[in-house]
Formats: sequence, structure tokens, C-alpha cells
Amino acid sequence: MEMTTSNNCLTVGFDGTAALKPSPRAHLVLIEGGRRSARAQRPVVTPLTFRQSCLLLLVGVLVVGALGLAAVVSDALSAASLERTLSELPERELVVRDGDSLWSIAESLEVEDVATADVVSWISERNGLSDALLVAGQRLTVPSSDLV
Repeated sequence: MEMTTSNNCLTVGFDGTAALKPSPRAHLVLIEGGRRSARAQRPVVTPLTFRQSCLLLLVGVLVVGALGLAAVVSDALSAASLERTLSELPERELVVRDGDSLWSIAESLEVEDVATADVVSWISERNGLSDALLVAGQRLTVPSSDLV
């Protein structure tokens, strides 16, 4: 290695022989018993037989069918419970005021355990309304949450 100075700068020059000189220290250390080979680490996966594939498919179809049946039964029970709840409530007559809507009327009734949308549907069906247009002075039969 050679050092030269020019214009107050120190420059270092290499002649390339440093890489060819033998080093007294070993740079590579071999440790036996280390990692296993890549082939030994891979799990062995055997494909499903035709019978196993058919059984897996059958189980999947049965599970999906059972979930679908449960959803249908649950919806039917929920609808029956809602209908029973609304039919057991006493009814009263309400006169529509200017600015009233089916939704605002249903919300004001505060029927317990019944969604506002279901009360709107009940009022609409019970009064034979084909649309949500209400006129001030119109009389509607509505469920009453007050037990008389």
C-alpha cells in the first residue's frame, strides 16, 4: 500500500496484492451436525384417495345443507314470533298530522322488542296502504305499546 500527498490531500493507492496474501486466520468454520438437509425437512404429503375425497365432499354438502336449513327455520321462527308479538298488542287509532311519515309514527310508538321497520310494515298492511304517502287528517290503526 502506498500513500501519496498532492495539493494537501492524502490519497491511498492499492496495488492489488493484499488479496493474494495468505491469511493466518481461517474465515470458514465447518460445524458438523448442524441443519438437516432440505429433503429431510419436507413433510410427506399423501394425496387423498377417491373414497376419502367423496367422504370429504359429502361432509361439506351436509354441513352447508344443515346451515341452510337452520337459517330457514330461524327466519320462520323469528317471523312467527314477530307476528305473534304484534298481534297480541292492543290497537288504537291515530290521526295523521302534517309532516308525519310512517317511519316517524312507528318510531314514536316505541313498541318493545320490535324493529321500527317491522312496525312500519305492520301499519302499512293493517291499513291497506299501497305507498308511504300520508295525508294530514288521515286515520290509521296502529299498535299500542300501552297496556290498557
